[in-house]
Amino acid sequence: MRYLLGIDIGTSGAKTLLVNELGELIALAGKEYGIDTPRPGWAEQHPETWWNAAKMTISRVIRKASIDPKRIAGVGLSGQMHGTVLLDRSLGVIRPAIIWADQRAKRQCEQIYTRVGRERLTRLTANPVAAGFMAATLLWLRENEPKTFGATDKVLLPADYVRFRLCGRVCTDQSNASSTLLFDVQRRQWASELLEVLELPSKILPPVAESVSVAGHVTRQAASETGLAEGTPVAAGGGDQPIAAVGNGVVAPGVLLSTIGTGGQLLTPLNQMIVDPGLRTHTFCHVLPGRWFLMGAILSAGLCLRWFRDNFGGSYQELDREAAPIPAGSEGLLFLPHLIGERTPHMNPDARGVFFGLGLRHSRAHLIRAIMEGVVLAMRDSLEVMKDLGVKPGQGIVSGGGARSPLWRQIQADVYNMELTTAKVPEQAAFGAALIAGIGTGVYESVEAACHKTITYAPPTCPIEENVRRYQDCYQVFKGLYRRVKDDFLTISRLD
Repeated sequence: MRYLLGIDIGTSGAKTLLVNELGELIALAGKEYGIDTPRPGWAEQHPETWWNAAKMTISRVIRKASIDPKRIAGVGLSGQMHGTVLLDRSLGVIRPAIIWADQRAKRQCEQIYTRVGRERLTRLTANPVAAGFMAATLLWLRENEPKTFGATDKVLLPADYVRFRLCGRVCTDQSNASSTLLFDVQRRQWASELLEVLELPSKILPPVAESVSVAGHVTRQAASETGLAEGTPVAAGGGDQPIAAVGNGVVAPGVLLSTIGTGGQLLTPLNQMIVDPGLRTHTFCHVLPGRWFLMGAILSAGLCLRWFRDNFGGSYQELDREAAPIPAGSEGLLFLPHLIGERTPHMNPDARGVFFGLGLRHSRAHLIRAIMEGVVLAMRDSLEVMKDLGVKPGQGIVSGGGARSPLWRQIQADVYNMELTTAKVPEQAAFGAALIAGIGTGVYESVEAACHKTITYAPPTCPIEENVRRYQDCYQVFKGLYRRVKDDFLTISRLD
């Protein structure tokens, strides 16, 4: 029996798992870490934090499994998207990485639209500008930290850095490259025309590999630090969302993946590229060769509930139980979940969270439920954009930490008015990374074959008709509320 190792470098922690070729879990380990916020709106993590977490979890998994590491056929990687790691000529880290949640580069986003133009940007990258994307971050660094920018020899994304430490190769993959806003998603190569307009040197960008290809092999140094066998193949891997899609079996058009983690994402695969001319959502390269995916993303999903937990107490299970008896719609209480700005469809780094409709009858339990509902109502915006583009998924799968909550699963089914299920696999991003490693090393013939062999699903959660109607009314108020307060977000953001 062959074994596969999957590593997910997330925003709140790293997860590593070992599975056999049937997809059966052999061992799992995780390590949490935080986000540094040296100023309001900033979000940073040091790449060594990711590497230390990866080393620790790999070692734990190998010890738990009690197997000869030479029996591990391959290693796969998944990682948070968009973030920027800067390396100098000796390939050392120059400064902490600026990650996806960072909002400092909002002025540079405006500069990109001004210099490039929306129509040209759509043609070159198929995507809107967002603070936290590498393109805007590099422009901010050039303007505000010129010495740092001048010392930069290569830029990587989070999973790329861990891969570099494992196998010594500097590269990225097509799905992660798509998320930089410096990549031609149609041609699947760096957007040279855009780089020229923005006056960014192409030499700092790494080579791009197919996600399912073998990018390198575990070095002697990495083997000594992790317990892996020297020479073990390491697949290129990819961004956490398309890798998690593989881990959930979402590889064909017509299926919607709804993920509530730190942020929230709706994703559906595409055989042919579709671009939103309004630049309200994202079109990225899938980890499947020659395919794409359409994705909407909100910045604060599970982060909203974590904020409540950290400030007002209770475990996630307790919060779930508290909110469950409250009727759908939280008796007229709505929550805009824009705690760190917003991406899809508003692309507004100044957006803020709002409780609306608060009355004397509302309790702590109402607040909890309103937070959970507000996250899903915000994610529904992305579903509506997909429908506008003619993409109408017929079935859905829920994933992430939110999928472990029966209440949050039901809210999603009711708000989307869609039957939803969950994949019976642990830590879907790390699991998907393991499957990608299996494809790259010949354990599986294809992504589809890997998913068919290893993934089964739980019984579905069906929408409740009365709740569907109530949430339809809530959604109309929710949309109007954002429009009414959006002009005030800029004013209040200046008080940070």
